[in-house]
Amino acid sequence: MSQLKQLWAMTRLNIRLQLTDPAPTLILTVIPLVLIPFMMPAFKSMLLADGYTGATGAEQAVPSMAILFSFLAVQNIIGSFFNEHSWGTWERLEASPTSRASILTGKALVAYIMQTVQITVVLVLGAAIFGYRPKGSLLALMAVLLSFSAVLSALGVAIALWSHSRDAALSMSNIVGMLAAGIGGAFCTVSSFPDWAQHAARLSPAYWANTAINKVSLDGLGFSDIAPQIGALLGFFAAFAALALIKFRYHKE
Repeated sequence: MSQLKQLWAMTRLNIRLQLTDPAPTLILTVIPLVLIPFMMPAFKSMLLADGYTGATGAEQAVPSMAILFSFLAVQNIIGSFFNEHSWGTWERLEASPTSRASILTGKALVAYIMQTVQITVVLVLGAAIFGYRPKGSLLALMAVLLSFSAVLSALGVAIALWSHSRDAALSMSNIVGMLAAGIGGAFCTVSSFPDWAQHAARLSPAYWANTAINKVSLDGLGFSDIAPQIGALLGFFAAFAALALIKFRYHKE
């Protein structure tokens, strides 16, 4: 029970810290909504070429921009770790009775919540403003969002723990995010890539998230139809979480 109390205390603390400066999250939620109308015509042409008659482009533009800026939001996770060090609160937390596992889990859980809220808000506002209407199961779509948010949260924690400085961590985050989102179909449909790039796209979690969302949004499919994509996302999560746990377990202050 004491472990649960520690975890709850750490979660509340990190939520308060995030709410003290909501500007970065708000910016990364608003900017994709500004870019979506500029991306819709190009995505409409690509979807029509793929045989989706009647497509408006919102079916691809809204989730693609949500995914891209979810990758960029990983920097907020990284910042939360380095802020603790610059404020001197990380050392005080480790000197407190709170276990290191509770400290890390509390931060990771809040990161997960923030990632899920950010991408969900973009999709909801995209539906309200640009007419994004998934044809398939909303529960299946939510499963994709929850799985993808878990991947990015684990990625952010891993980068923060393995990096020696804030600048190095943020640079790595932005490079990985732009590359993974780009080859995963955030800027154009993967079907428009050359053959070798279509195979390379599978190395990005964005590809699996985009593919699953397209199956739900464009093809009207349900959860059982996107099980392989969910499985791939959970595989990425396990890999990133393992990297974070290895560093956390063996790192000595």
